[in-house]
Amino acid sequence: MNAPVALRRGWQAAAMAGLVLLLAACGFHLRGQVQLPAEMARTYIGGTAPGDALTRALSNALRANGVRVVSNEGNATAVLQIESLNTSRSVLSVTADGTVADYQLVMQLAYSVHATQGDWHIPTQRLRTERHYSYSDSQVLGKTDEAAQLRESMSRDLANLVLLRLQAQARSKP
Repeated sequence: MNAPVALRRGWQAAAMAGLVLLLAACGFHLRGQVQLPAEMARTYIGGTAPGDALTRALSNALRANGVRVVSNEGNATAVLQIESLNTSRSVLSVTADGTVADYQLVMQLAYSVHATQGDWHIPTQRLRTERHYSYSDSQVLGKTDEAAQLRESMSRDLANLVLLRLQAQARSKP
């Protein structure tokens, strides 16, 4: 190995070490598990199809936080009920010749949670997320794929927002 390559690798290692120290010094840390209400130990997700993107995202998020997602409401200690899920796409802007330049995707969720035993419940909550993407007639397939990926991302975002709301409920519980 020649000297310039070794020197460059040394500088790269020093730069990486410096970045790690800066991140540690600013207080950055990965988000850990959220503390969910004990009533949600075994949760059934109702109101959507099992293969739906939001159902998958909610199931994964709940499992990652120690909740057992069950497929039968009779085995559940809580029910997370999807009351409505609306996805829409609208034109955000057009070019001078009248063709679409940008679209806006909107996903709106209404859900509630209740225990199967006892009176614990969370009344209907509403969440909304939106994304914008550019559009071109010359890239129809790519833009269709981009829109599908954005919808998946929006489903994960909504699932994370649901978890944060559930955590807030657990903290405010007497």
